[in-house]
Amino acid sequence: MSIFPQKVLAVGAASQNKISSIVRKTVLTGSLSLAYLSAIPFLTSTDSAFGNSPPAPASPETPTDSHPAINCEILSRGPEVQLLQQEARLHSFVNELLTVLRSDKYESLSNFFHPGTRVGSKVGTKIHTLLRNRYDQPWQFSVFRIWRLTSKEGTKGLVRTCPDNDGAIIITQYGHETQYALWLQIMGQNELGRLVLAVAPIQGKMQIVGFRIQQWTELGEDAESWTKRAQSWLQQNERIQAYFAFDVAQKLLAGEDFVIYPQQRALREARDELFTQAKIVKLINDQLKTQSIAYVGGLVAKDGTGILIREIVAPDESTHKLHDLCLKRGSSLKRAGWLREKQGLRCNFIVAGMDPTQDSPLGGFYLSPSDLKNPEK
Repeated sequence: MSIFPQKVLAVGAASQNKISSIVRKTVLTGSLSLAYLSAIPFLTSTDSAFGNSPPAPASPETPTDSHPAINCEILSRGPEVQLLQQEARLHSFVNELLTVLRSDKYESLSNFFHPGTRVGSKVGTKIHTLLRNRYDQPWQFSVFRIWRLTSKEGTKGLVRTCPDNDGAIIITQYGHETQYALWLQIMGQNELGRLVLAVAPIQGKMQIVGFRIQQWTELGEDAESWTKRAQSWLQQNERIQAYFAFDVAQKLLAGEDFVIYPQQRALREARDELFTQAKIVKLINDQLKTQSIAYVGGLVAKDGTGILIREIVAPDESTHKLHDLCLKRGSSLKRAGWLREKQGLRCNFIVAGMDPTQDSPLGGFYLSPSDLKNPEK
């Protein structure tokens, strides 16, 4: 049985028809960026993508349809590498990478990245921190899939024809006639995830030209299970809980510049059919009797799901007052039923004029489910 959700479950007859139509269209625009990843000067707990392809002159935009000139072959279905006979260099590269991951020698991971990615010497430490913040140890790493992608022009494009892709669309990186899509699986004691890598032979050496950590489960459940949760909440007329369940489901299918899951777009549409961003913001402001909440989103954290709010505050507000404000918000949202068991709250603070869809340098606070058991203490 595939662990990739093959369809979005029904959320009512009208919604099902609309969602099925969206899935068939496979919309590739919107918030999904198809540009190269830029160098990351620092990472927060939510950052998960590293590197970019080595600089290329005037790289073209990614086409919005499959590129027929890109050939895709399956090399491995895991869990072992098993490439010695057909791809000896790649076989050695993957084995060496797995050895580093399994032996906890993350400081040497920078040696696997192409210098053009500009990830810096500390990238291994950053990756280790992100994994530790998401997955309980000990970890188990294995191969999930490896594909070889070839094109005469080193084209950047979308490939729907990779065997055993479970419906995923692989995005090739620009500038490499031969490259490999390497998906490793990480199994923590609490969650399952994937390390999605773009690897290319450059100057006789296999090197990483793109890297992403993708969380595959939350509270031990994948996107299909979270879609079922959303359906269940809808049947109980719990529209707010359904909204956030759809949001968790679509977050688990975020592939950024490496892979597109058509179901993600459908899940976003199902979520927004319940509440647009403007409506959910108005609803929470009315609930909290304020007008300062500028953004509301779902939260995926190590110890559970929850809500993210971005709130406009005075630029000179003290840290103590901001912490108290976050506790107050958490208490109110729990009383109102917005926050349930195993759900936390992240408060991010912005000042007037800042983009409410982005985190700000002001930072904020995360209140775990245990913090919210007695939020006013």
